[in-house]
Amino acid sequence: MKRRILASVILVSLTLPVRAAACPVCFGDPASAEVEGAQWAILFLIVVTGTVLTGVVLFALRVRRRARMTFGGSVQMPSPN
Repeated sequence: MKRRILASVILVSLTLPVRAAACPVCFGDPASAEVEGAQWAILFLIVVTGTVLTGVVLFALRVRRRARMTFGGSVQMPSPN
């Protein structure tokens, strides 16, 4: 019984047009407010990600500089034995 229902659902979903599964932004007007909002959201997420990654890199460089100052200018990593 479960196999028949699953097979029916799969068959119906495969026979539906692909456009019916798309959101309005994907097949809507490129100049609509939805598309513009999605573009601003993507830009915002890229800026936030870049800011966080820049902060991580700057923190690592600061820790490296302080370690060099503490140990007299030469910091060597121990070799694995």
